[in-house]
Amino acid sequence: MKKQVLAFMMICLTTFVFGQEVVTGWTFPVNSGPDSLNANLGTEQNMGYDIRKEDAAGGEDNITLTNGTVENDYAATAINWENCADNKFWSIKFKMPGYKSFKVSSKQRSGGNNPGPRDWKVQYQLSGQEVWTDIPNGTITCANDWETGVLNNLPLPAECNNPASSVYIRWIPTSNLDINGNEVVAEGISKIDDILVTGLPIIVADTLSGWTFPTGTETDLNANLGTEQNMGYDIRMEDDLAGTQGTIYFTNGQVENDFAATAEGWNAGVEHKFWSIKFKAPYHRDFRVSSKQRSGDNKPGPRDWKLQYQLSGQDVWTDIPGGELTCANDWTTAVIEDLMVPAEANYPESSVYIRWVMTSNTSITGEDVLVDGVSKIDDILITGVSPTGVREPINFSEFTIYPNPATGKIHLQNITNCSRYSITSLDGKLLQNGKITSNGEISLESTISGMVLFTAFDENGQVIHSQKVFVY
Repeated sequence: MKKQVLAFMMICLTTFVFGQEVVTGWTFPVNSGPDSLNANLGTEQNMGYDIRKEDAAGGEDNITLTNGTVENDYAATAINWENCADNKFWSIKFKMPGYKSFKVSSKQRSGGNNPGPRDWKVQYQLSGQEVWTDIPNGTITCANDWETGVLNNLPLPAECNNPASSVYIRWIPTSNLDINGNEVVAEGISKIDDILVTGLPIIVADTLSGWTFPTGTETDLNANLGTEQNMGYDIRMEDDLAGTQGTIYFTNGQVENDFAATAEGWNAGVEHKFWSIKFKAPYHRDFRVSSKQRSGDNKPGPRDWKLQYQLSGQDVWTDIPGGELTCANDWTTAVIEDLMVPAEANYPESSVYIRWVMTSNTSITGEDVLVDGVSKIDDILITGVSPTGVREPINFSEFTIYPNPATGKIHLQNITNCSRYSITSLDGKLLQNGKITSNGEISLESTISGMVLFTAFDENGQVIHSQKVFVY
């Protein structure tokens, strides 16, 4: 029973780290039966694969199941480890196309009355390869306990990402010495338990909003890409010093029979004249911005720009790192491609504003920008990642978290159907998780501070509610 609880906890841990999933795992909950050596965690396909004790010549030895890491549970056990260095090994395999960032955990023990191999390393091999490759930092020293030979979330090299077929992992001795420093004999015992492989799905970012100006008509002011809500938002040319908007018209874009937003009136506009857009995406993070700009044709426009963002309710614009631009009279010089918006914007409660603002009054010819100087912008795209895959909240208006800001504890109201919760940083790092009890009270870890994301899940792991909370 304890092993089943451990398995559940392992699944919950990887489930509530956004996107992290259990790929395969062995906790050996039973000591007999046709499936006792098969994985009991992970995907349906991987649960059909067994653990093996092999040698380099292709032979296999019997595996028995004896006392494991907890009482009344089991571990894979084998003998015949004599002359084992670089020759005999434990092995598993899994398949997981579309995933990356695999990590391996395990626990090993050698001996009892019959001491087994002391020195090990972990290697991998992809299907079709003939050579095993060491996993960096994968060396293990075993003892007659379950605490010494522990491997905890060892990262597999990037070569294993998005595997086309099977990935093999093996634990192989690197010497013929037992845990007492003597030669391993045939009766020497090795045990392995709590093997877990996790991975991250390779997530394709969602298009949240975009402007490609396909028709050259007034309707092109509104986004023509993205979610239904965001396609109602327009692009603007603004002057926040004067509190006015400029006139936007459409001229030839970067490809034939397409158009670009075009505006004049950029003279004396440093730090206060800009292109601007906005979008909403409360269940997304890792926003990225792409765009193309051009200044001039016969009327040279502003040369120097930068990208900034602002969240709804803020009074100050913040620079986006790497968002400086130098324009020319072409579509290839001032290109922004997948520029990351800072993590503060993740899971926004309301609108996120992006602007392209002038940083000098210099035109592309090196002279001052004149009132008829032209700036064009095209192919604006906003993307983001939805780690949970959730697009719409359930019972969003009813669920309540208080106080906010909070210190020490938070309280939840209207928690019908809520089973578990996670608290993460705005860049997706898990800070705390657990069950939601009937009283709706959660004590916060003392290490949690600043703006965090609280997410409540139902018993099936679907999001009930997600909200930013400030902890001080």
